[in-house]
Amino acid sequence: MADFTLWERLFGKAEYLHNKTIAVTGASGTMGRSLMAALIKQGAKPIAITTSPQAQFPEGVTVLTWQLGEESALIAALTEVDILVINHGVNVYGDRTPTAIATSLEVNALSALRLIDGFMNSPEPATKEVWVNTSEAEVGPAFSPLYEISKRLLGDLITLKREDATGIIRKIVLGPFKSQLNPVGVMGPDWVAGAVVALAKRDVRNIIVTINPLTYITFPIKERVQSLYFKLFSRRSPVGRP
Repeated sequence: MADFTLWERLFGKAEYLHNKTIAVTGASGTMGRSLMAALIKQGAKPIAITTSPQAQFPEGVTVLTWQLGEESALIAALTEVDILVINHGVNVYGDRTPTAIATSLEVNALSALRLIDGFMNSPEPATKEVWVNTSEAEVGPAFSPLYEISKRLLGDLITLKREDATGIIRKIVLGPFKSQLNPVGVMGPDWVAGAVVALAKRDVRNIIVTINPLTYITFPIKERVQSLYFKLFSRRSPVGRP
């Protein structure tokens, strides 16, 4: 962990995000746009990563388009990126068809994992940082079973990958914010994005922003217990073995 001064730990490192190149997936969505706006205020240089070629972004924002399953095509473009924010996702609500299952797993977990692996396997992984929006569905109901299953899978895989990561991996654990996917959300997306950035500046590794007080208790316990379990019962494969 960085050797911050007490002042920086209390109020965040002022220059932490300044001039950093930060790529945000799901950039055309509500939270993606709010995060990019918050990052611009910090002097960062955001890159919008989107599957919507027609999406419009503020002048000066670099835009990268991609398709699910073609994550490897993005890796070369991410070489100079300092921080990758995994923010894309899908909610099929009550649908449980085979197509809905495949879509939820692919979008919410597997595509994110491929992007993270490609990004962190750069020539200088220790200088790279990843923020992963997993949702408080990791520890509570979202009233959408496939959303919960896929987000918990992503969260579990991130906890596992943290055991060997040389760079920083932060989790973003959000409660219900108002968006196109969740019009009844009670938190404003701009406020949530501002809180995420402020907590990242304080070097918080599990960034929790929610109105549910139980999440602030259950998530750290779950994360600590699961990390210990993974540490005891898994290991990195020796070189040359799968």
